[in-house]
Amino acid sequence: MSWAIRFEGVSKKYPGAGWGYPSLRGDLSRLGRSVAARFMRRKGDPGGPFALRDVSFDVKEGEAFAIVGPNGAGKTTALKLLTRISFPTRGRIRVRGRIGALIEVGSGIHPELTGRENIWLYGRIMGMSRQEISRRFDEIVDFAELGDVLDRTVKRYSSGMQLRLGFSIASHLDPDIFVVDEALAVGDAGFQAKCVERMMRLVAEGRTLLFVSHNLTAVEAICRRGIFLLDGQIERDGAIREVLQSYVDWIDARQQERWSSPGAPRGRGLAVERVSFHDASGAECAAFRTGDTIEIRIAVRPSRPIVQPAFAFGITDGRPGSLIICSMAVDGQVPPVIDRPTVVSCRIHDLPLLPRVYQTWCSVIGNHAYGDLLDWQIVGTFRVMEGPLGAGAPAPLSALRTSGVIHVAHAWDVATTGDPDVVAAAEGYSP
Repeated sequence: MSWAIRFEGVSKKYPGAGWGYPSLRGDLSRLGRSVAARFMRRKGDPGGPFALRDVSFDVKEGEAFAIVGPNGAGKTTALKLLTRISFPTRGRIRVRGRIGALIEVGSGIHPELTGRENIWLYGRIMGMSRQEISRRFDEIVDFAELGDVLDRTVKRYSSGMQLRLGFSIASHLDPDIFVVDEALAVGDAGFQAKCVERMMRLVAEGRTLLFVSHNLTAVEAICRRGIFLLDGQIERDGAIREVLQSYVDWIDARQQERWSSPGAPRGRGLAVERVSFHDASGAECAAFRTGDTIEIRIAVRPSRPIVQPAFAFGITDGRPGSLIICSMAVDGQVPPVIDRPTVVSCRIHDLPLLPRVYQTWCSVIGNHAYGDLLDWQIVGTFRVMEGPLGAGAPAPLSALRTSGVIHVAHAWDVATTGDPDVVAAAEGYSP
């Protein structure tokens, strides 16, 4: 299978990038550097940071390919270079086939023209004949669901309506290569589902798809290969599951780094000296698997004897409310008194959490204190790296990190039946 898109050592710098206002002094300085570069027979440096740096990858014909990464990684820059909205500073981009692109809401459509006029204009720009556009016209309108406003100027459309029109036009006018950026995030859930179905149909028909999205579940459902862009460079290139794993691990590491420095916990009459996490053997670690034993230890130093301090640990994934609460006030395991440096441990067996980064919160309530000795606050983080699922499990990687995070022991049973009523009810069912 030959390639449809090829990036060969592509770099992009935007001239004049950086802070500050234009000035005569700055203009003269840049002019001097440009003249010096010409005199030395060197190409002038446009200045500013690289949006892309030495990026090389191939997309095969008929392949669904994804580009993932955080905001500012260079994803949209790569698409703009591919569609020739801008041109690379260095390197070469080669394309085989006609490109249909939706890079931002309203891209490819003229706000002063009506929806009807935009369909004809876009088709002519794509090099299609009037007969070809006419044959696809009704299909485009039906998909966009804009028949009642088709003769209204596009500038009077909402952003969602503009998205509907732009996606419908770009995806129905026979592109050899279909390029979609984050614009789908503007649409409602129903239209997003239609767009995903349309993209999968194009790939099934042998078209090439280049998809950029933060919706990792959609990316994994549609694409088979991709790259993870970070700071304008390729961090990972390969099968989409491996690429998404690298991206999600990077997200988790950033999250853990941000959560791991909340400042030293402060209490009243009770100083927290250290919080640590340990495995079943007692070894300190920060990464666990679903089903492991985890022990949370907090070392405290009281400034005075504290009668019946009730310690509580909570675990959360960053959303409001705790997923797990372990409290001495609930189970009654309260020490009678603490009057010297002490380590309090809480051991959780069969950790029921799926892969993600988790915050650990803590509070301490004294029997004779007014208010908490230690307010409910973050004291540390840990990661669950791998779940209980086997290597062949078809569950989407991203779903484990964006939806439910609690794993419970369960079993499935599938039994066939010869009941004629059941067979009749299932007649015609096609999964």
